[in-house]
Amino acid sequence: MVLAIVGVLVAVEVLALVWLFYSVGAYKNYWIKAANESGELTYLALGDSAAQGIGATSPRRGYVGVLASRLQQKTGKSVRVVNISKTGATLQDYLNEQAPKVKGIKADVVTIEIGANDIRSFDKEKFTAQFRQVLASLPDGTYVSNMPLFNSRPGSTNNAQEASDVIKKALADYSKLVFVDLEKQTSDNKSIFGFAPDLFHPNNISYKNWADAFWLQINKID
Repeated sequence: MVLAIVGVLVAVEVLALVWLFYSVGAYKNYWIKAANESGELTYLALGDSAAQGIGATSPRRGYVGVLASRLQQKTGKSVRVVNISKTGATLQDYLNEQAPKVKGIKADVVTIEIGANDIRSFDKEKFTAQFRQVLASLPDGTYVSNMPLFNSRPGSTNNAQEASDVIKKALADYSKLVFVDLEKQTSDNKSIFGFAPDLFHPNNISYKNWADAFWLQINKID
C-alpha cells in the first residue's frame, strides 16, 4: 500500500515537471500574442522566467498577469501587456536581447526582476557592473526589484542577499527608477507551499506575493 502511494506521488511529480517544461514554450507564445492586443495603457515586462509566469497555472497567474489585472481595475482602462522577458535570462542575456528593444516600446508602466539566474555563479564585481548597465538601459519610472528569498536553494541564499544589496546600492545613483523590495516581501510571506513542482519557481501563491511587492510602489500612481 505504501509503495503504491509513493508510486502515485512520484508519477504526479513527474507529470508536473513535464507540464512545467511544456509551459516554457506555451507561456512565451501566450505573451507574444498578448502584445498584439490593443490597450489604453501599455505595461512592459522585462526579466526572466518569473516575468513569464513559469510555475503558475497560467501565464496570467504569474506576477505580471496579476499586476496587469490590478492596473486595469485601478485605472478603469484596458491594459496591453508587452512581455519581452525570457526564461533563463541572465543579466548579460537581458543586455543583449531585451535592452535594445526597450527604447522602441512606449510604455506607461515598466517592471523588471533580473539576476536570479546569475546567483549560482555569483561574482559580485561582475554582477555590479552588469546590473549598472541594466539600470542605465531602463526608462525613468521603471520598477526595479531586488532578489527574492532563495529559501529553496540554501546554498544560494547568501549570494542572493548580497546581490540584493548590490541592487539597492546601485539604484541610489538612479533617482528616477523605483526600488521594489522583493526580498522583504518574499521573506515576510515565505511558505513551504509556495513553490512550483521544480521547487524553485514560485507558484500561484508566491506570485501573488511578488505582485504585492511591485504593487506597493505601483499603487502610488495617481
